[in-house]
Amino acid sequence: MAPATRCGRSRTWRAFPVTRSPSRFALLNQMFWSDHAPPHFHALYAEHEVLIDIRTLDVLEGEMPRRALALILEWAQEHRAELMEDWKLCARNQQPQQDSPLAITPPIQPRMPWRVESVEALAGFRLHVRFVDGTEGTVDLDTLIHSPGARVFASLADSALFTQVFVEHGAVTWPGEIDLAPDAMYAEIKKGVQ
Repeated sequence: MAPATRCGRSRTWRAFPVTRSPSRFALLNQMFWSDHAPPHFHALYAEHEVLIDIRTLDVLEGEMPRRALALILEWAQEHRAELMEDWKLCARNQQPQQDSPLAITPPIQPRMPWRVESVEALAGFRLHVRFVDGTEGTVDLDTLIHSPGARVFASLADSALFTQVFVEHGAVTWPGEIDLAPDAMYAEIKKGVQ
Protein backbone atom coordinates (compact mmCIF):
# COMPACT_ATOMS: atom_id res chain seq x y z
CA MET A 1 0.00 0.00 0.00
CA ALA A 2 1.37 3.41 -0.91
CA PRO A 3 1.39 5.92 1.90
CA ALA A 4 -1.71 7.73 2.06
CA THR A 5 -0.13 6.59 5.34
CA ARG A 6 -0.63 9.24 7.96
CA CYS A 7 1.87 9.80 10.69
CA GLY A 8 2.11 11.50 14.01
CA ARG A 9 2.53 11.47 17.74
CA SER A 10 0.52 10.78 20.83
CA ARG A 11 0.05 13.28 23.60
CA THR A 12 -1.54 12.93 26.99
CA TRP A 13 -2.71 16.47 27.45
CA ARG A 14 -4.62 16.37 30.67
CA ALA A 15 -5.74 14.16 33.54
CA PHE A 16 -9.22 15.03 34.73
CA PRO A 17 -10.58 14.48 38.25
CA VAL A 18 -13.73 12.34 38.25
CA THR A 19 -14.83 12.93 41.84
CA ARG A 20 -13.54 14.75 44.89
CA SER A 21 -11.47 11.71 45.73
CA PRO A 22 -7.79 11.74 44.80
CA SER A 23 -8.42 9.18 42.06
CA ARG A 24 -8.19 10.60 38.54
CA PHE A 25 -8.57 9.37 35.02
CA ALA A 26 -6.70 10.48 31.94
CA LEU A 27 -7.78 11.14 28.41
CA LEU A 28 -5.19 10.44 25.76
CA ASN A 29 -5.30 12.74 22.76
CA GLN A 30 -3.52 11.88 19.53
CA MET A 31 -2.72 13.98 16.50
CA PHE A 32 -0.91 12.49 13.51
CA TRP A 33 1.54 13.77 10.89
CA SER A 34 -0.06 14.60 7.51
CA ASP A 35 -3.43 13.28 8.67
CA HIS A 36 -6.61 13.47 6.60
CA ALA A 37 -8.92 16.48 6.66
CA PRO A 38 -10.72 18.03 8.41
CA PRO A 39 -8.32 19.18 11.15
CA HIS A 40 -9.02 16.81 14.03
CA PHE A 41 -7.60 14.88 16.94
CA HIS A 42 -8.32 11.47 18.42
CA ALA A 43 -9.43 11.35 22.07
CA LEU A 44 -9.20 8.00 23.88
CA TYR A 45 -10.56 7.04 27.27
CA ALA A 46 -10.48 3.40 28.44
CA GLU A 47 -11.97 1.47 25.49
CA HIS A 48 -13.72 4.54 24.01
CA GLU A 49 -12.51 6.78 21.19
CA VAL A 50 -13.79 9.80 19.31
CA LEU A 51 -12.39 11.90 16.48
CA ILE A 52 -13.09 15.60 17.16
CA ASP A 53 -13.07 18.37 14.55
CA ILE A 54 -10.81 21.12 15.91
CA ARG A 55 -12.71 23.90 14.10
CA THR A 56 -16.24 23.00 15.28
CA LEU A 57 -15.58 20.58 18.17
CA ASP A 58 -18.07 18.21 16.54
CA VAL A 59 -17.57 14.48 17.07
CA LEU A 60 -16.71 13.11 13.63
CA GLU A 61 -16.72 9.47 14.60
CA GLY A 62 -16.83 7.20 17.62
CA GLU A 63 -18.39 7.25 21.08
CA MET A 64 -17.32 8.27 24.57
CA PRO A 65 -19.14 8.49 27.93
CA ARG A 66 -20.90 11.85 28.35
CA ARG A 67 -18.77 13.01 31.29
CA ALA A 68 -15.48 12.21 29.55
CA LEU A 69 -16.66 13.82 26.31
CA ALA A 70 -17.78 16.97 28.15
CA LEU A 71 -14.37 17.27 29.80
CA ILE A 72 -12.41 16.82 26.58
CA LEU A 73 -14.65 19.30 24.72
CA GLU A 74 -14.21 21.86 27.51
CA TRP A 75 -10.44 21.37 27.36
CA ALA A 76 -10.39 21.53 23.53
CA GLN A 77 -12.39 24.79 23.58
CA GLU A 78 -9.75 26.34 25.85
CA HIS A 79 -6.86 25.04 23.70
CA ARG A 80 -8.34 25.33 20.20
CA ALA A 81 -5.67 27.77 18.92
CA GLU A 82 -2.89 25.51 20.21
CA LEU A 83 -4.57 22.48 18.62
CA MET A 84 -4.84 24.26 15.24
CA GLU A 85 -1.18 25.29 15.41
CA ASP A 86 -0.18 21.69 16.18
CA TRP A 87 -2.40 20.49 13.31
CA LYS A 88 -0.66 22.88 10.88
CA LEU A 89 2.78 21.74 12.05
CA CYS A 90 1.82 18.07 11.75
CA ALA A 91 0.41 18.72 8.26
CA ARG A 92 3.91 19.93 7.28
CA ASN A 93 5.60 16.97 9.03
CA GLN A 94 7.08 19.34 11.58
CA GLN A 95 7.32 18.71 15.31
CA PRO A 96 4.48 20.24 17.37
CA GLN A 97 5.21 22.05 20.60
CA GLN A 98 6.24 19.74 23.44
CA ASP A 99 3.67 19.19 26.13
CA SER A 100 4.36 18.43 29.75
CA PRO A 101 4.27 14.70 30.41
CA LEU A 102 1.85 13.54 33.06
CA ALA A 103 2.70 11.17 35.85
CA ILE A 104 -0.47 9.25 34.93
CA THR A 105 -0.47 6.77 32.08
CA PRO A 106 -4.06 6.34 30.99
CA PRO A 107 -5.37 2.77 30.99
CA ILE A 108 -6.31 2.75 27.30
CA GLN A 109 -7.77 -0.43 25.79
CA PRO A 110 -8.35 0.46 22.12
CA ARG A 111 -11.44 -1.19 20.66
CA MET A 112 -12.11 0.82 17.50
CA PRO A 113 -11.65 -1.44 14.46
CA TRP A 114 -8.81 0.72 13.07
CA ARG A 115 -6.60 0.39 16.15
CA VAL A 116 -3.47 -1.70 15.60
CA GLU A 117 -3.09 -4.94 17.53
CA SER A 118 0.30 -6.04 16.18
CA VAL A 119 3.02 -4.84 13.82
CA GLU A 120 6.07 -6.48 12.25
CA ALA A 121 8.87 -4.74 10.35
CA LEU A 122 9.53 -6.28 6.93
CA ALA A 123 12.36 -5.81 4.44
CA GLY A 124 12.24 -2.77 2.16
CA PHE A 125 10.78 -0.42 4.79
CA ARG A 126 7.46 -2.22 4.87
CA LEU A 127 5.24 -3.16 7.79
CA HIS A 128 2.78 -5.97 8.30
CA VAL A 129 -0.06 -4.69 10.53
CA ARG A 130 -3.01 -6.44 12.13
CA PHE A 131 -5.96 -4.44 13.48
CA VAL A 132 -8.24 -5.28 16.41
CA ASP A 133 -11.03 -6.44 14.05
CA GLY A 134 -8.70 -8.96 12.36
CA THR A 135 -8.03 -6.91 9.22
CA GLU A 136 -4.37 -7.13 8.22
CA GLY A 137 -2.12 -6.00 5.42
CA THR A 138 1.20 -4.53 4.36
CA VAL A 139 2.14 -0.86 4.45
CA ASP A 140 5.01 0.29 2.21
CA LEU A 141 6.79 3.31 3.71
CA ASP A 142 9.87 3.32 1.46
CA THR A 143 8.74 6.25 -0.71
CA LEU A 144 7.66 8.34 2.27
CA ILE A 145 10.85 7.72 4.26
CA HIS A 146 13.15 8.50 1.34
CA SER A 147 11.22 11.50 -0.06
CA PRO A 148 12.66 15.04 0.03
CA GLY A 149 9.80 16.09 2.35
CA ALA A 150 10.26 13.18 4.77
CA ARG A 151 11.25 15.47 7.66
CA VAL A 152 10.29 13.50 10.82
CA PHE A 153 10.32 10.25 8.83
CA ALA A 154 13.87 10.67 7.50
CA SER A 155 15.29 9.05 10.64
CA LEU A 156 13.42 5.84 9.76
CA ALA A 157 15.78 5.39 6.80
CA ASP A 158 18.08 3.86 9.43
CA SER A 159 16.95 0.23 9.22
CA ALA A 160 18.05 -0.38 12.83
CA LEU A 161 15.57 2.28 13.96
CA PHE A 162 12.88 1.13 11.52
CA THR A 163 12.93 -2.38 13.01
CA GLN A 164 12.30 -0.98 16.52
CA VAL A 165 8.64 -0.47 15.58
CA PHE A 166 6.07 -1.26 18.28
CA VAL A 167 2.39 -0.70 19.10
CA GLU A 168 1.42 1.95 21.65
CA HIS A 169 -2.18 2.90 22.36
CA GLY A 170 -3.24 1.12 19.18
CA ALA A 171 -0.86 3.05 16.89
CA VAL A 172 2.28 1.93 15.07
CA THR A 173 5.12 3.75 16.86
CA TRP A 174 8.90 4.21 16.80
CA PRO A 175 11.27 5.78 19.31
CA GLY A 176 11.41 9.55 18.83
CA GLU A 177 7.64 10.15 18.88
CA ILE A 178 7.01 8.95 15.34
CA ASP A 179 3.75 7.10 14.80
CA LEU A 180 1.32 6.29 12.02
CA ALA A 181 -2.38 7.19 12.11
CA PRO A 182 -4.13 3.84 12.44
CA ASP A 183 -7.43 4.96 10.88
CA ALA A 184 -5.75 6.05 7.63
CA MET A 185 -3.76 2.79 7.34
CA TYR A 186 -6.90 0.81 8.10
CA ALA A 187 -8.93 2.60 5.42
CA GLU A 188 -6.25 2.02 2.77
CA ILE A 189 -5.84 -1.65 3.66
CA LYS A 190 -9.64 -2.13 3.66
CA LYS A 191 -9.72 -0.69 0.13
CA GLY A 192 -7.30 -3.47 -0.85
CA VAL A 193 -4.66 -1.06 -2.16
CA GLN A 194 -1.25 -2.77 -2.15
